[in-house]
Amino acid sequence: MSGWDFNTSGSSTSTKAEFTKFPQGVTNIRIVDSEPFIRWTHWMPQHKRSINCPGKGCPICEIRKQQKANQEPYTQNMARRIAINVLNRETGKVEIMEQGVGFFEDIRDLMDDLSDDGKTLIDCDIKVKRRGTGKDDTSYRLDLGSDTPLTDVEKKLIEEGRVNLNDFFKPHTNEQIMRILNGEEWNEVMKSNQEEKDNDEEVVIQ
Repeated sequence: MSGWDFNTSGSSTSTKAEFTKFPQGVTNIRIVDSEPFIRWTHWMPQHKRSINCPGKGCPICEIRKQQKANQEPYTQNMARRIAINVLNRETGKVEIMEQGVGFFEDIRDLMDDLSDDGKTLIDCDIKVKRRGTGKDDTSYRLDLGSDTPLTDVEKKLIEEGRVNLNDFFKPHTNEQIMRILNGEEWNEVMKSNQEEKDNDEEVVIQ
């Protein structure tokens, strides 16, 4: 699901890709999609991977409904993930940037500022300044950066490197989720899927 309205819900695995990491300090990026992709996930700690929720009929969602009705603690969590393609100026690569709502709301504010000048996000870099290293002490400040036009080389890099996020984050099927819940090995269940690079290790989501 795509869009800048983060109050809506959506669900959404596929080609390998690079994910954007923000070290402490300033990272310059250029957003190369017109809007982000939004999906819901369920974290599977035993596999250290996330399930892309298919929405209707999802076995994990059904378990959560029953647990809520019985006033029991949830055994599986649910998280909204938001992603967009960016050109990372520091690595020189087109990457998938995945962050939380607060981060993307700041981007949307910058997008509004650019719109007042007749520009879009692809016309200007964004300076991302990270403070802290952990989940509890990390914060980001986003500012507009260089508005230098993209070169022909960069345009080609973007054209060749941009990932179709609808395909990349394709929802897992209810059958696959049931097999995982029943204890089957991840690689066995997902062997027909080309796995995406795991981005669930140490990304601070705001």
